[in-house]
Amino acid sequence: MKPSFLTLTLLLLMSTISLHAQESKMPTTPDFTKALEALNEGDILTCDSLLDEEVGKYPKNGYAWLYRGLLYTRFFQSDTALVFLDHAARNIPKKDKENLAMAYYWRAIAKWKFNDDYNAFMADMSTAKKTNPDSADPYMNVGNMLMERGDYAGAEQEFRQALTKPDASKADIYQFIGRNQAAQGNHAVAIRYYDQAMEFNRTDETIYMDRSMAFLNSQDEQRAIDDAVSAFKLEYSRNSFSWMVAMADSTALRDKVIARIQEEIHHVGNPTMWNYALSRIYDHADNKPESLRYLLRTSKTNDTPLYHQIADLFAGVAVYDQAADYYYRAYRQALTDSAEQSRIDHLFGSYIAYTFSKGDPQKAIELTKEKMATQEELDQTLLNNLMLFQYYHGDYADAMASLEQYRDSFAFTYDDFLFAGKIYRENGLKERAISEFMDCATENAIEEDSSTAELALALLGEKERARELYEKRLAEDADVGQQFNSACLMALLDDKPMAVNILRQMFENGFRNFYRVERNEDLRSLKGYGDYEALLKEYKNKFEQERKALLAVLEEETYEAPIQLVGE
Repeated sequence: MKPSFLTLTLLLLMSTISLHAQESKMPTTPDFTKALEALNEGDILTCDSLLDEEVGKYPKNGYAWLYRGLLYTRFFQSDTALVFLDHAARNIPKKDKENLAMAYYWRAIAKWKFNDDYNAFMADMSTAKKTNPDSADPYMNVGNMLMERGDYAGAEQEFRQALTKPDASKADIYQFIGRNQAAQGNHAVAIRYYDQAMEFNRTDETIYMDRSMAFLNSQDEQRAIDDAVSAFKLEYSRNSFSWMVAMADSTALRDKVIARIQEEIHHVGNPTMWNYALSRIYDHADNKPESLRYLLRTSKTNDTPLYHQIADLFAGVAVYDQAADYYYRAYRQALTDSAEQSRIDHLFGSYIAYTFSKGDPQKAIELTKEKMATQEELDQTLLNNLMLFQYYHGDYADAMASLEQYRDSFAFTYDDFLFAGKIYRENGLKERAISEFMDCATENAIEEDSSTAELALALLGEKERARELYEKRLAEDADVGQQFNSACLMALLDDKPMAVNILRQMFENGFRNFYRVERNEDLRSLKGYGDYEALLKEYKNKFEQERKALLAVLEEETYEAPIQLVGE
């Protein structure tokens, strides 16, 4: 069975909230017993509900309070945990030192987590140590707290004390001593402690990751990479994957990381995860053709083709025809897999959007109408998109009909008023257009959506006021100069050089929707302007080179040699 790359499993780390007490010490009431069963199955909500029933019937059940406190500290992010843990500390029998110590231990964690109370944390951890002198956990947590606060000597002392306890996990403790040394810049010493940790546990990816970082800081790059790869091979987890890929963000290390991963590909039966790692590395390096190559290879060996990710890549580099094609494939795959309706709708919506972006508004209109016909209720997004497609296609009468339907069914935003004005303008309804523009150029509109108000003012002929607002907005946020609306505004203000400059910034930042630029009515004053025409030609040529490189990879990776017939 091939590993399914798209399946993400939630690891609840139940060991974090397990108790050290013997089962015989626990109550055996029905709700409490069922709560423990639900917890073991990872059903947190059912466990909490049953524990709530339990403490309602038996408010002196300190163990039920303890489990609720653990759940709320670990999962529910609520300082209600402190109330539950207070009840636990008062009601767990004093002779049960293990669980009573656990109540103080977790109350200390809750006080730090929710109240940022260091002194209370230390006080409760001290009580936990005295209550159960055989437990290493309080020493480990105090040591970790001191290490984070820069008290490395104090942290070392706590970790050493933890080593003397009967329940000590020597792998964990040596790992934390290593981290404490690494935090002080003693990476060679840290490596020795990580080596000791591995003598007790060679299956913990975090030890390999820690040692990888220490090797990297010691300029032992190859061993750092080897440990990063070893960590990933243990569990194929998100954390180890991210660390391995992040190492390749360094230009100096990238080739070495890639070469090491290539070695793994040659020695494993299924290279799915390794190919995906290469895809991410090349993507981070902005090498889209190679990123696509390895994403396509990942898709081939994965249980489910990665059509959605491939579509996202094409969309991100503005290869809209291929984006539309792969979104459609992803949509068909989602139907086959009986995916959630929200995912199916999202993929189909993306297919429509990129059908439009590739310059086929008529097809986008047809697809949108087909989709709307299947809806029991009028969908706001679909109707809004239909208006947009009709407008850009030059179907102004149809766009106005859709507008009136939209106005009857949904509340207008300022952006809607602006778009309505443009539709009325193109239908020759000047007075209605002016009214719409005025609605999105009020003081309230300026305060809420200055960019839209600026365009409306420009369309109303109040150009000085429009420029004043734009320059004020630009002073507050320099990035506004790169927005599409800003290019449109400069064109309306007849500041052609500035409009072209903003468009150039947009193209440099990856914008490639030439169809939208050439069909936008607010930019029509630029047509025939030499710098504008030269700009479009320059970036269309550049984009075409990028596009050809991607399509060449697509052809190479999806090509299948013809089957040879007998006798040929």
